[in-house]
Amino acid sequence: MANPAMSAAPTAKPTKILIVEDEMIVARDIAQQVQSLGYEVLGPTSLGEEAIVLAGMWHPDLVLMDIGLAGEVDGIAAALTIRQKFGIPVVFLTAYAADDILERAKITEPFGYVLKPFSERELHTVLAIALYKKQAEAKLLTTTRQLQALSRRVLEAQEQERRRVALELHDELGQSLTAIKINLQLGERFKDQAPAGLYQENIRIVEDALRQVRSLATALRPSMLDDLGLAPALKWMAEQSASRSGFEVQFHHERTLERLAPEIETACFRIVQEALTNITRHARASQVRINLYREMDEMVLTVTDDGLGFDTAAMRERAVTGASLGVLGMQERATLVGGTLEISSMPQQGSTVTLRCPWRT
Repeated sequence: MANPAMSAAPTAKPTKILIVEDEMIVARDIAQQVQSLGYEVLGPTSLGEEAIVLAGMWHPDLVLMDIGLAGEVDGIAAALTIRQKFGIPVVFLTAYAADDILERAKITEPFGYVLKPFSERELHTVLAIALYKKQAEAKLLTTTRQLQALSRRVLEAQEQERRRVALELHDELGQSLTAIKINLQLGERFKDQAPAGLYQENIRIVEDALRQVRSLATALRPSMLDDLGLAPALKWMAEQSASRSGFEVQFHHERTLERLAPEIETACFRIVQEALTNITRHARASQVRINLYREMDEMVLTVTDDGLGFDTAAMRERAVTGASLGVLGMQERATLVGGTLEISSMPQQGSTVTLRCPWRT
């Protein structure tokens, strides 16, 4: 976590609202009401053409748009352009309630529609709901992009794994079986005059083939995860990572820890696997600690390293855009078991990955 003495908490940016109204007295009154509600006022302007330019220049959070505007572009046309070009939501403020106008306004997908005259309370309600809808829409868009990126990554990972397995079968197991076949054909041809040791060589090749099959199966999914449970599987993975990567790995867990639900054990195993992979590639760590314990009705799993650390805000941005799909995959696994994943880090101070999920056996 960040040290308060080192960095001050960021100040929340004020919500910016662009006012588009053709009657200047009404525009000033609306601006005063908007300011009294705690929002920052942009404009006002009375022209649809200018509203489009200002929206592109200032990128307000919301536009309050009068439908009947002076000039060639009315409020509905301006709102449609602003929505399509900049993705900025619009709330209509108008004295018109005709059905044909309402039908045209629907095309712009407005976030609200208020008939003049209106009270400050009505305006406050419409703005609050519109801004909430904007936040919900932004979250949905982010989630959709993450899911699209994750879906692409899953398909890519499937193809990579299939290619790897195909190469293993062809290059390793295929060669062993071919060698056995040649030896058997040789023994059949020469019968009692077959070279000495041919039988023992066949046994050796079969044993090598069995080791290759076991290694391939373990790489796909360690059998001890199913047979012995999460703690032994994590201990095995910690030892494997330490031997390959050169850093020390300490694994601690409660000795009375019972078997968890299979989907939780799988999620924990894969999250630790991805965390250790990231540490190996980027952290330059000397020590890693893995902790697994129960806290009330929650299971808590942490992976901490003393490596280089990183900028968490930049990491989250990469995850949203699909550039950090390992992080995105860990978050998705946590969500699927009803849990949360938190990643905390600071440059030169290591990092910690924390998974919390309901305790289920």
